Amino acid sequence: MQHAWARLGQWRPSNVHRLFSTAASFIRIVMSSAHTWIPSSIAIPYITATFALLVSIVALMNFLWRRRIDFSGKHCYIGGGSEGLGLALACLLVERGAHVSIVSRSKAKLDAALPRIETHRQSPSQHIASYSCDLTLADDAAAALNLACETFGTAPDFVFACAGGAVPGLFADLDAERHWQCLQWNFKTALCTIHEATRRMRQEGRPGQIVLTASILAMMGFAGYSSYTPSKYAIRGLAESLRNELQIYGISVHLFLPATILSPGFVEEQKLKPAITRRIEGPDEGQTPEVVAAHMVRGLERNDFYITYEPVGHMLRNSRGITPRNNALIDTLWGIAGTIALPIWRMLSPDSEVRAEAKRVLSARKMQLGSN
Repeated sequence: MQHAWARLGQWRPSNVHRLFSTAASFIRIVMSSAHTWIPSSIAIPYITATFALLVSIVALMNFLWRRRIDFSGKHCYIGGGSEGLGLALACLLVERGAHVSIVSRSKAKLDAALPRIETHRQSPSQHIASYSCDLTLADDAAAALNLACETFGTAPDFVFACAGGAVPGLFADLDAERHWQCLQWNFKTALCTIHEATRRMRQEGRPGQIVLTASILAMMGFAGYSSYTPSKYAIRGLAESLRNELQIYGISVHLFLPATILSPGFVEEQKLKPAITRRIEGPDEGQTPEVVAAHMVRGLERNDFYITYEPVGHMLRNSRGITPRNNALIDTLWGIAGTIALPIWRMLSPDSEVRAEAKRVLSARKMQLGSN
């Protein structure tokens, strides 16, 4: 436990931070000697172009490279693990040696899922368990999490919030209560899945990882998804806040933004989808839960915060979505300014403040352990 809490005070800079440190040294060296081998009229443009190329190469390498997570012996807790993405993820993690807990409201679906997960078992020592629970009820969700912790002995190493579903329909055609239900099915299940887990990780000094599942519709909205999109935007907002805040306890947070998943829920969704929504979406063929689960894990291994895996997702997470611009030219300039300025502000203010708070938490924890 002491080792786990000691990790809170260690800030390991990313490849990007190391890049800028290296690049700064490189520029100083080149600037000091440039006049001896490059005409002064082109020295600065040459250095700028070289630096831009260096940034591009390292950024590409950082995108393509990923560490391989060793899930062997790790406890993975999956909300919504009885079907679709959650079930496919459970099978993948068990195949890679993890202990897995799956949670779902339907006991019948859990009972059907367990034999399928068992076929991926790698060792007799692996623990595979299921818990029937309504994840929209905070007390029930907390009880399920704590029961899983008792079974495995510790808080989870990884928590995946995969539960939820879409209820497509035109805004005025759906009852207001139906809109609220969709918010509960998606946002509240995600919140309740991770809330008690976060408390347990903090209590045990366990630097775990949390993956919230939203959708590419957390980045845009259009006709037919007025009940669904707000719930995914809410999950995105939660993930962005927790990415910063939970660094205090050494907990990392990731947001998965999948496109169409060919799951049982998608089949039901198609029955309710308005014609105009179908026309807007076009022939989106989607991918199987198994393929999408593999994309999620690869993004986690790259340590991505926003995990996307297809062109539309990549474009949306790097833009303001599909909303109209106030002024194309001026907004583009502001976008460039924000791309440069906001990451610097994030590192110097929000992330810097939570790292300082992490040190205070670590110091207090050491004093507490010393007094015991």
